[in-house]
Amino acid sequence: MALDALAEVAGAALRLFGRIVFEVVVEWLIYGIGRLVLWPFYRRKPPGDSACLLAGVGFWLLVLFLVALSKTGLSA
Repeated sequence: MALDALAEVAGAALRLFGRIVFEVVVEWLIYGIGRLVLWPFYRRKPPGDSACLLAGVGFWLLVLFLVALSKTGLSA
């Protein structure tokens, strides 16, 4: 009985932690960077969520590619 209550509390804590991690990663690191990248092109009207998502994912893929390129020594 007490173990069930403890499991429920642990499950709720893990859900809360997962939600916080999701918010930080998706909202700030992907959508935020996407909005920042697209800001010069959308000064009067804010960009849509899909455009921000694509720009953010593209930015991070470019960063990963450049880091991998610099680590392997394939740069010109």
